[in-house]
Amino acid sequence: MVLLRNINMAVCPNCKTNVTKQSKSWKYGQFTVNAYVCPKCNTQFREYYKDGKHSFTLKYEKGKGFVKA
Repeated sequence: MVLLRNINMAVCPNCKTNVTKQSKSWKYGQFTVNAYVCPKCNTQFREYYKDGKHSFTLKYEKGKGFVKA
């Protein structure tokens, strides 16, 4: 199964729900970061983009902070 990523829509790394509303966006060095909160499972996660392409995703885990998803 291939998940296509659109910079305007994210996929929750926990429950695989499509999330369209980003809570925040900012530049971090060479990356554009989009933060999301999943409406289904309430997982917080961030997607990092470089040159318009998805690079990696971090999700929040209680007691650990943001870890690679």
